[in-house]
Amino acid sequence: MSAFPSCILPSEHDPRQWSKWKRWAIALIIWNLIAPIGIASTFYSGVQGQIQEEFGTSNTLATLGVGLYNLGAVFGVLFGGPLSELYGRRPVYIISSICFVVFSFGSTRSPNITTLLICRAFMGLLGSPVFSIYGGSVTDLFTPEERGPVAALFTLVLQGAPTIGPVPSSFLRPFFPWRRLLDFITIWGGVLAATTILFVPETEPETIRRKIAESEDVVPDIKEINPSDKWTKALLTPITILCNEPIMIWTTLYHSFVFGLLFLLLEAYPYIYDTYYSMSREQAGLVFIAPFIGNVLGVLVYFGYHKPLYEARQRRIQAESGGKSEIEPEAHLPGVLLASLLTPIGLFWLAFSAKPDTHHFFSIISGVPIGMGMILLQLSLFNYYIDLYPTMSASAIAANTAVRNIVVTIMPSAGVPLYTSLGIRNANLLLACISCMGLPTAVILYVFGRRLRAASRWAKQTTDIGLLPQMSIEAAAPLLAQSPRNHYGGTRSSE
Repeated sequence: MSAFPSCILPSEHDPRQWSKWKRWAIALIIWNLIAPIGIASTFYSGVQGQIQEEFGTSNTLATLGVGLYNLGAVFGVLFGGPLSELYGRRPVYIISSICFVVFSFGSTRSPNITTLLICRAFMGLLGSPVFSIYGGSVTDLFTPEERGPVAALFTLVLQGAPTIGPVPSSFLRPFFPWRRLLDFITIWGGVLAATTILFVPETEPETIRRKIAESEDVVPDIKEINPSDKWTKALLTPITILCNEPIMIWTTLYHSFVFGLLFLLLEAYPYIYDTYYSMSREQAGLVFIAPFIGNVLGVLVYFGYHKPLYEARQRRIQAESGGKSEIEPEAHLPGVLLASLLTPIGLFWLAFSAKPDTHHFFSIISGVPIGMGMILLQLSLFNYYIDLYPTMSASAIAANTAVRNIVVTIMPSAGVPLYTSLGIRNANLLLACISCMGLPTAVILYVFGRRLRAASRWAKQTTDIGLLPQMSIEAAAPLLAQSPRNHYGGTRSSE
């Protein structure tokens, strides 16, 4: 028995050397697989009124259908990465998509609210692992230079799917019962699960090497990692970095609040537009078209304007330093600054335009800057983590994602009590003022980021002391346009 080389794959087995149409076809299948799992989190909100009527339950209890879905996702995203490295990406996609369909079908046939809520929790738990490994799949298939358009598509579906979720269910609710509408998610997920089984091959390099070695009866020259050690590191590292890094704590809390606004508005919009404009819950669900438009505009601004500027600046610095200097992580923060301006602008806009004597169109448009702020914040912050923690970026992102899912588990149930106790305008003003906290945080990190990094155990240290003051305020390169730097969270790749 001979040793199998670990540094390269044969061209016919190397995902990056497959034809362009094949790589794009695989990426689009995965993109579509993420869509129903992302939309399902908020699609439920559009039919919540019917569910309350059929089961005779309270609004608070029915709202748990959204919260428990997100609570399940807290744990699912942490399991996805190590699972894909132990067993490959393909088995995780297949098992996750099948389990999602099974429990989605169970939710449509639920005889009572308890069964429905349990099925929703398992939908989030078993469907969400795909969120933590899609980046690894894209890394497997495309070089950093090729990933820009792919990254834009995945960013849009990750943020846009839950944003647009209430719109189709609210629009179709008057024509179909809620079980038939949830059947749509089940059928959609089932078709994509079958497509995944038939057309998505394994792309994880180490798994491919092991399979080739097994088929050729050779010993793979691959460093084996104890599975228990991998699980321990994958699950404990995000908690460790979150508890010990003030940068992570503050940025994660702010990002969680902004992301949670989407789920709080699931309940706030119906209350606001029923109180002022006598809109039904279904009509209020259509208001989410505005934040989704903001999501699209945010992606276009980021990838169409900021990314080319950043890359040009990066090339210039490399040329001037002979390849010895790099842009500091703080170059990502202007995107956070812009997001921290757009989000409060949208909330203040909503606070002063939502009133009976003003046409509802003006308050609906406030969702556009809110949607832009949400997606720009996620793009900029995740890229900041990637450069800030070169060896622990996936763990940082996993910690951020887990905390966000915990927050959005609570936010939907807090919407109506907040607005009824404070009043619509005061509640909107309170949310707007809290969202303003992102601006001083981003400014502090931008100005003093180098000193904060110097006190960190894991953060990247300064490579050029004179670089930061000369930088223009530009956004960072896209998350998936950079080579991965660690082995956990589904971002590992062999270059």
